[in-house]
Amino acid sequence: MQRDEILSSAYSARIKAVEALSRAVPDRSGNAGELRAAATELDAATTLYGDVAIAVVYAAFADLIRIIAVLLDWRQAVLAAGTEASRFLVAAKEQHRLWTEQYASSDLASGLRKAVERLPDISSIQEVQAICRNVVSTPLPIGIFAERRRGLRVPQYDEAESEEKLRPAELSIAFLAFLIDGAPANAVNDMTPRENHDLDIEVRVSRWPSSAEALELLPITIERPSTADFPTFRFDRPNGEPPFTLRQTQRAVLNVAQGLQARPFDFNYTAQFVPQSAEQPVAVVGMRHLRIESFDIGKAPLTGFHEIDRRLRCIRNELMRQPLITQADLGHALSVLRVLSALAGRALQDNLFPGILSEKKFQEAARDELRRDPDVASGFEEHTHVGGGITDLSFHQIRIELKSEPGTKLTLRDCEKYVDQAASYVASTGKRIGILCVLDCSPKAAPPFPADEGIGVLRIKTPENELCVGTVLIQGNLARPSDLSRRRGRPSR
Repeated sequence: MQRDEILSSAYSARIKAVEALSRAVPDRSGNAGELRAAATELDAATTLYGDVAIAVVYAAFADLIRIIAVLLDWRQAVLAAGTEASRFLVAAKEQHRLWTEQYASSDLASGLRKAVERLPDISSIQEVQAICRNVVSTPLPIGIFAERRRGLRVPQYDEAESEEKLRPAELSIAFLAFLIDGAPANAVNDMTPRENHDLDIEVRVSRWPSSAEALELLPITIERPSTADFPTFRFDRPNGEPPFTLRQTQRAVLNVAQGLQARPFDFNYTAQFVPQSAEQPVAVVGMRHLRIESFDIGKAPLTGFHEIDRRLRCIRNELMRQPLITQADLGHALSVLRVLSALAGRALQDNLFPGILSEKKFQEAARDELRRDPDVASGFEEHTHVGGGITDLSFHQIRIELKSEPGTKLTLRDCEKYVDQAASYVASTGKRIGILCVLDCSPKAAPPFPADEGIGVLRIKTPENELCVGTVLIQGNLARPSDLSRRRGRPSR
């Protein structure tokens, strides 16, 4: 190996992806979020490879990991008796078809194609294991940054080398950057539905075929055509010498909003030269995959409090990345968090708990609040025996622990002292997520903090993973604003 050739630091991204696939083998594993994060890391690395063929096979690997993530979504939905679970399987098969077409000409990707050739025939979740094992055991070339240099040697005629020199360099398009409304695209991005958004793109073209008039970058998606209007980028032949770096801005619109528990929309960009008779295909690498969330908090609020709604979305995304939390459990936990978070917002706005309240009375108030919600009422239980104790409330086996603190003013971090009890009920149920709701009804001598700052996820480490406890801190027994003014020696208003 030449000294200017550096083993790709993306090798660690490959290891992460392989380890995530290994963890996906067990039937109850639900680490789809971990797989998608690994695929995003691989995307970022492919633009740096000196060998285009190797870059392409890693791009194929990244896209294949995303398809397997959809299979895991299907498996989790089936195990949780989710509605319309088959839609994930249909999506995975359709994505596999597009993937096969895109990478059909890559010789180095032949092993990956063979590893998943049975994917279109999958009918049972048990077959997902074999797909994961096949991909894990498929060897991939070692990625190297920079072009290889030849050492000094005695010049001599070499017919094979002469033919190689006459052959044009491999044609590649590297997606360097996507920007949405001026901000770099992330693993998951936000776009308000039914509004125009700026979509900027930056690509590097290794060379330009002599017969090509223009380059088109086209969006591919399995979403319904009416879901979104994403642009096709068109670049006319540039001046100068390759490689070319091209930039353009277009408008993108998502026509529908999504629910809190729905997965993000998926869009993938591919490239082709115009006319079709020009040199094809084009090797496409880099971050060309966009996952978009489309919430309209103004027109379809979750709680009625915008900042709380944003915090709930952040919690949702955080919990989606936890490999052992099933989609069903996540949905049930979010339903409870939504109701209790709305209660926290109203409690702060209207001082719903003006004095010191016992734990029993607070439990009754929280129970009544949850009973009023149509999404929660039917699956709601009280005083379930679990782990040698009695839980306060439960919703589809998501344990809800309630506490009332009459003596000390609390912050979200202070609620950690209650987490162990909640986590004990969670673990005894065989779940990975539970709910803790704490009422701080201690006397107040200072103004409250925003309600969304009391909502978050607290964690308990286990030998192999961790338990997550969605926590809502409700502020009660608030001081009157006029009393706070008097304490500071200012006239009241």
